[in-house]
Amino acid sequence: MKLFRGITTALIALVSLSAVSTSAQASTYTQKSHALSPYTASKWKTVANANNYVTKPSYVANPYNYFQTSATQLTYARGNQRASFKTNIFLPAVLHSNSPADWGNPQSIALTSGGGTAYVMYAAASNAKTGWVAKYNLSKLRNTYKVSSSRMDLLRHAFYVLMQGGDTSEYKAVRKCVTYGSRFTTGHGQSLAMNPKNGQLWFVQNPGTSGGTATVQRLSKTTLRPYQTVKFKPRSSDGHKVTMGSNLTFDKAGHAYFSSFVAGSKKLKIYKGTISSKHVKFALVMQGLKYRPGTVNQSISYNSHSNRLYFISDESISSVPVSKLGKLKPSDVKATAFNGHREFEGLAFTSSGTPYLLLNRSAEIMKGSGIQ
Repeated sequence: MKLFRGITTALIALVSLSAVSTSAQASTYTQKSHALSPYTASKWKTVANANNYVTKPSYVANPYNYFQTSATQLTYARGNQRASFKTNIFLPAVLHSNSPADWGNPQSIALTSGGGTAYVMYAAASNAKTGWVAKYNLSKLRNTYKVSSSRMDLLRHAFYVLMQGGDTSEYKAVRKCVTYGSRFTTGHGQSLAMNPKNGQLWFVQNPGTSGGTATVQRLSKTTLRPYQTVKFKPRSSDGHKVTMGSNLTFDKAGHAYFSSFVAGSKKLKIYKGTISSKHVKFALVMQGLKYRPGTVNQSISYNSHSNRLYFISDESISSVPVSKLGKLKPSDVKATAFNGHREFEGLAFTSSGTPYLLLNRSAEIMKGSGIQ
């Protein structure tokens, strides 16, 4: 822990020295039509799912040595789905001063269908709504460098030496498995998502205000920067105005989803729609959850293998079948609360249904079991 505190101090200093561009060269389309379908508010209902709500925990950093060589675990606490997570890869948290610097603050993750590549969006520690995206060659890191088994500390060592010295040819080779783009305006960064129908990467750059202009952007897999921007207003022709959530996912048919909380309650709303380079349209699903998973609306995810949507909060995950949206029964809602007091950031699935959870404090990717 002493080493980790030293790293954190170094990160703060490095952020102040970072001089990277925050502008994104992206073509912009401003949508004139309404981006929200009309609905009757009084007809919105909730499914009476079990209350597995988790209050925001007092976060603790990974309690082991920063260069630990064995996995940590998140275990089942309660809920109707017994599930657990175990460290798969410890992500780096520092880089040299000529780069964005603080890699300790990942916010969202997207996986290729086979799980061999991960895209991770990072937020700057300065909380300036800027960040960057890193692309990890997970297959090579696991198979060649054994970072998920016998050499779990290798990836962190390979990046840490850039600040402290002691570089080696192996460390240099390991770092080639990670590429990253320059800094740009990311917003909160919670929403990076891959559309499994076309492989496109999108994120919510600005959720806007109720009925005000919101912004989504498409990310280039080559430059790891946004290159298409769509601005729109999530309001309907019958006068409804909403704020787009800072979360996003897509199902295998290409439909987009985001979720939002109902103020003063534990209820959750779900919106379903489409996103393309020149059109955004969402509709409120007329049935939500009576009990959302927890205090913080960290992210939303989709599993093409089970065709389910997942709502991620700290220490808690709930899910529902896409085929039953609008007509859910309490038994359709799966929920798991976990032990660990960790900050959950994002959840992504391979095409075979294997779940991978992104965590903060300190950054790592965990592989799950029991999540359906």
